[in-house]
Amino acid sequence: MEEEKRASAEFLMDEISPRPSTTSLPQFEKTTTPTPPSMKEQIVTCAWIALNTVATICLIFLSKKVFSDAQLKACQLMVVMWHFAATGLVLYISTRAPFRVFKAVRLSPWQMAPVCAFFAGYVILGNLSLTYNSIGFYQLAKVMTTPCVVLLNFILFHKTITRYMLLAIVAICMGVALTIRASAQTQLFGVIIAVMAFTSTALYQIWIGKKIEDFEVSGPQLLLNQAPLSVILLIPFVPFFDKMPDVHAIPTDIILALCASGIMASLLNLSQFLIIGRTSALTFNVVGHLKTILILSFGWYSDGTILSDKEIAGIVLALGGGWVYSHLSMSRKK
Repeated sequence: MEEEKRASAEFLMDEISPRPSTTSLPQFEKTTTPTPPSMKEQIVTCAWIALNTVATICLIFLSKKVFSDAQLKACQLMVVMWHFAATGLVLYISTRAPFRVFKAVRLSPWQMAPVCAFFAGYVILGNLSLTYNSIGFYQLAKVMTTPCVVLLNFILFHKTITRYMLLAIVAICMGVALTIRASAQTQLFGVIIAVMAFTSTALYQIWIGKKIEDFEVSGPQLLLNQAPLSVILLIPFVPFFDKMPDVHAIPTDIILALCASGIMASLLNLSQFLIIGRTSALTFNVVGHLKTILILSFGWYSDGTILSDKEIAGIVLALGGGWVYSHLSMSRKK
């Protein structure tokens, strides 16, 4: 009986046709080497980096020249409005054919109003810092934005950093402290404005990162909405804070510097986004440190400043700390 059952079972098994296998054998993943960018792409990227560097340096020196005029020094809001208008126009042109660098997105003006107000505020404070400080001290004070971002992130969101990153932050603060003494003795108001400028910049950087996520837009898309609306928001404040200049009494070279500063501001913003899109964040950081060194060098050369040993040590500490922090921050994100 058992033999019959075994035979019938074997018969049934013989009758069943084997199913074709749908699962393939595991294969090893092929390592594909990323194709290096073409020579044309490399040249274009280098051109944007060069344009960004030149635009940054030119904007600072042109703005310093503009605010050296007594009349335009009292027109901080109108100068900022011109920079915003030029930036908005260049960004709009870059969205049209044949450029189409990015796609324009329209955001609600009511949602954008607080962002624009903060944007205008930190830019105005930055211009005031440039007006009442030397170019070298203005640029070095901007390095303090990084420690300020770290401190605000810890206070507001309880975000911590590694021990080595903290040491880099301490080096930045010590370096700026060594160079701030001479400026504090001669221009206390300028130092106060500089502190307000880098604090507002840090707050803006933290807040704008969240807003980009909330609005689901890119940096240039947000800036295209910000720039024109910021101009409109500033118009009611012009009669209270600015003094209307006599254009005919302003020297021609100052007028040309004002026009060129608006063009440089727009090229700076556009090239900044294109560099980030074409390269890594680390490359962008390296370019930023290079610009800081160049601006400090040109600034002290144009002012005829002879640095003391203490100031040189402070500069090395501040720039070295910023370099180390940016590299540690990039490696932490990987």
